[in-house]
Amino acid sequence: MASTLTFIGIVWAFFSLSAALVACCGFYLPFWINGKLLAETDTSFGSFIRCGFPYMGPSGNLEITSQCGRYSSFWTIPSGWWRATTILTGTGTTLSLLVGLTACCCWCIGDIVSSSTVKFAGALQLFSGLLIVVGVALYPLGWGNKEVQDACDDGVMQSGPYQLGPCKISWSMYLLAGGVFLLFVCFGLSFKACRVKKGTFRI
Repeated sequence: MASTLTFIGIVWAFFSLSAALVACCGFYLPFWINGKLLAETDTSFGSFIRCGFPYMGPSGNLEITSQCGRYSSFWTIPSGWWRATTILTGTGTTLSLLVGLTACCCWCIGDIVSSSTVKFAGALQLFSGLLIVVGVALYPLGWGNKEVQDACDDGVMQSGPYQLGPCKISWSMYLLAGGVFLLFVCFGLSFKACRVKKGTFRI
C-alpha cells in the first residue's frame, strides 16, 4: 500500500523523529551547564540531574563523586525555576517524541492520515517546541541557587539569574536548541506533507 505522504512528508517524518531524539537527549543528559567544585572537580547540571556532587562518605567526611545522579525527589531540585523547567521541557520533549513516532508510522503504513491530521501533528510540534523554549528560558533564573554558586564562584565572579560567572553553557543546551529548530521546521513542512485531504478516499 502506497504511503499518503509526499516527498516533503517523508522529509517531515524523518525530521520529526530526529527532532524528538535530539530534544530528548538534550533534556535527559545532565550537561546544560559546566563548572568546578573547589576549583578542581568538574561538575555539570541539568534541570533534574547533575554530575559531580558532594556526599557524605562512609567515614563521615564530605567527599565528591564524579558520578551522575538525579535529585532524590522532585522537591529536592534546588530551584523552583528548575522544577518548572523540568515540567515544561519534559512535557515538550515527550510530546515531540509521540509525534515523531506517529510520523514514522505514517511513513511506513499507507493511507492512515489525511492532510488535516498531519497539520494537527505539525501544530503539536510547534506547541512542544514552544514549551521547550519557555522551559529553557526559565532555567537561568535558577542559577542563583547554592549548588550552582558553589560550582560557579571563582572569587571574582559568582552566578546569579542569567549570570553564570565562570561556568559555561554546555552541549545539552545546544541539543535542545537544535531540537527546537527542527520542530519548527517540521511545523512548516507539515503543510505540504500529505497528498490526501480530509473526506477524500484513495482506491
